[in-house]
Order: sequence, then C-alpha cells, then structure tokens
Amino acid sequence: MPLTDQFKQSTLLLYLAIPRIFVGYHFIDVALPKLTRGFTNGEDLPAQLLKSVAKDPFGWHRDFIQGFVIPHSGFFSYLVPYGELAIGISLILGCLVRLSSTFGAFHNLNILLAIAIPGGGANVAINGTFIALHLVFVFASAGRVLGLDAVFRKTYPQSWFF
Repeated sequence: MPLTDQFKQSTLLLYLAIPRIFVGYHFIDVALPKLTRGFTNGEDLPAQLLKSVAKDPFGWHRDFIQGFVIPHSGFFSYLVPYGELAIGISLILGCLVRLSSTFGAFHNLNILLAIAIPGGGANVAINGTFIALHLVFVFASAGRVLGLDAVFRKTYPQSWFF
C-alpha cells in the first residue's frame, strides 16, 4: 500500500464525540447563568471588558473592543450568552458542528485576547484548548459521529456544513 493511501483511510471518529459533547456542555453551562442573572442588561460585559482591555496583547483587538464592542455592549450582551447557548446545543446534538465550531473558535479567541491573557491564570489554557478543539471539530467533521450531521450528510453529500 502506498504511503499516500495511509493518510486517506477512514476512521470512526468516535473519539471526537466525547470532547465535542463536553465542550457543548461547557458552553451551555456558562450561557445559562448569564441569561438567568441579567447579563443581558448591557452593564456586565462592558464592566468586565474595561477591567482588562488595557492589557490586551494586540492593539488592533484592543481598538476593536474599545471602539466597537463596548459602545455596542447592549447588542453584544445578548449575542454572547445566546451565541454560547446556540454553540453548546449545536455541539451536543452534533448539528452544524463545522459552522458552530467556527464561531466557537472565534468566540474563544476573543475571550482569550480580551479577558484571559490580561487576567492570566487557567483561563488562558482553557480558551487555548477550546480553540484547538473547535478547529479539530471543523476539520474532522466531528458532528458526523453520534450527531445529526451524519443524517444531513446523507441528504446533502456535497455540503461543506456537514
């Protein structure tokens, strides 16, 4: 068997279902308290960002947070918890995992830059790990195992989403 065929072998990908479901649970676990304790009031997010934005390691990201996110904190106060909830549900159900993991990686990257790195500690490792897992989920189509993406893939075999 040629060496190139070794890289084309299919795999069950069952080993990705467990971390996918775990990351989905985590997203739901952080979204629900935000929704129940009033995070959407538009005050918590800018207060949290203002504490750490000065230590953001990249000037362009710091400018984005100060010039766009904080002035539009009402919108982002809804986007963050509902986005986390949608990503979590998607990962647990294995539905549109490539799309939700793309947004999840972007979300965790923004948290990493705006909050985790300036604050230090375990949040840097957690967000870095989640970014890596999201990218693996995207490129490995992790929703095809124990997920609805397998069903949709049969109906839409040419779609990148599944």
